[in-house]
Amino acid sequence: MKCHLIVSLLLFPAATGSLLASNLPLWERLTPQQQMVLNSGKQVVLEEKIPDNPWPKLTIYQLVKSSSADVAAVFWNSELDTKYLPNCKSARILDRPSHDVHKAEFILRMPLFLPEELYVSRIAIKNPSEHVFEISWKVLESRYSTECKGMIRIEPHGDLAFFSYENFVKPRSNFAGLLRWPAQATIVDSVKALVRQVETEKQKNPQLLASQLQAVEQAVGLPPGSLR
Repeated sequence: MKCHLIVSLLLFPAATGSLLASNLPLWERLTPQQQMVLNSGKQVVLEEKIPDNPWPKLTIYQLVKSSSADVAAVFWNSELDTKYLPNCKSARILDRPSHDVHKAEFILRMPLFLPEELYVSRIAIKNPSEHVFEISWKVLESRYSTECKGMIRIEPHGDLAFFSYENFVKPRSNFAGLLRWPAQATIVDSVKALVRQVETEKQKNPQLLASQLQAVEQAVGLPPGSLR
């Protein structure tokens, strides 16, 4: 999840590269048409062309029937990725240099009979304001990309959570054309899988969710029990 090599039925062009840099709440950055799509239970996917890069940057927006902390808790648990993400064969923590950062190694199954992808990602979590969480990642080693980074920002929206998932990949030139569409489809499917996992844990595995929330409390320095 933390930088898969990157469609939905609803793809919108991004107006500018500054949408996530705005100080407005995520919901207010979107058009009424995009908000209507989200309220219907679907994703909104924005595609932004990046100069001198064969793949666009993707930003995916989605509502979740949970709290913002629940989404952050599931996403922060990198070792859970193998349980619900398509094509994730292995995920393990290599190092925890600080309470809010960990380095993890992932192995992905690849399409088209290609060798598996093995990459190492640095993942960091922040709690910039009450009930708002940001988890960012940057790939340090990869077979198929020369650069990969992204961020998920999760905010409350009424009694739901609302997030933006932003992902940028600069592929190695010999794989760019071959992998673009399978990679983008994998990213979209992975975000859908995250939502399903959050909602499933709330309904069927609250003990696991509680332990993940405790891990977020420790990572961002919140008092014990404040998210549970």
